[in-house]
Amino acid sequence: MKTSALKSIIKALSTLFLSSTLLLTHLVSFAQTDTTTITHKDGAPLFSPRKVTGCSYILPAALIAGGTIATIVRVHDNNDKNVVLNTTKTEPSMFAQPENYTAFAPVAAVLVLNLAGIKGKHKPGEQAILYAASAGLTAAIVYPLKSATHVLRPDNTDYQSFPSTHAAIAFASAEFLRREYGDQSIWYTIGGYAAATTTAIIRVAKDEHWVADVCAGAGIGIASTTTAYWLYDKIKMHVKDKNFSNAFILPAVAPNFYGVYLAKSF
Repeated sequence: MKTSALKSIIKALSTLFLSSTLLLTHLVSFAQTDTTTITHKDGAPLFSPRKVTGCSYILPAALIAGGTIATIVRVHDNNDKNVVLNTTKTEPSMFAQPENYTAFAPVAAVLVLNLAGIKGKHKPGEQAILYAASAGLTAAIVYPLKSATHVLRPDNTDYQSFPSTHAAIAFASAEFLRREYGDQSIWYTIGGYAAATTTAIIRVAKDEHWVADVCAGAGIGIASTTTAYWLYDKIKMHVKDKNFSNAFILPAVAPNFYGVYLAKSF
């Protein structure tokens, strides 16, 4: 089988897999006419956030492991190290790429809900710190991994495919929305994760990433937000000073740049 044909099949299967996941999510949400009936035993909406425990990392760990194993197998079988890069491909403006909007849609939803007077689990200042911590952790993991793994993109443009930054940010944002508003309605969780899944689908459909890339990115994003909330709760629990002002020292990582920055609410 020709390489081009094999890539087409892999792309089609990847898109079908992600599309099926999104469709299944919507079917779950529409399975009841009244979403308030889809609850846990304690009456909280289904998928509402719980206290962070080891079990909170089962899903992201499975996504990261699955994506990593699939990437190792594919790279070993294909030996992409000597491929001539495609330097003719031109990227559209960042404002013309829909995945740049869907990735941050859950964060935008948190902002809109705050402006509408719908309170989340934390105050707006705390939410800003939590999301900054989540984004910082995500970047601190994704960018070094891209450089270390050196995986070729499906379109042969560069070796920055694994893991997907867009997927990582999108799912970090979706988990952020879930942890702030998931205990109020299942629709917030469904909406956030639908936007994140859409982001992953677009990246695979555009030949920017393999399905393994977006799976691993999703796991990293979810784990980063989960860790940010766990750290924040630990800090608040151990600080008894009433005059304590919330602050975080966060990693700042980007291509060719490493540093730290301080996030603080007054």
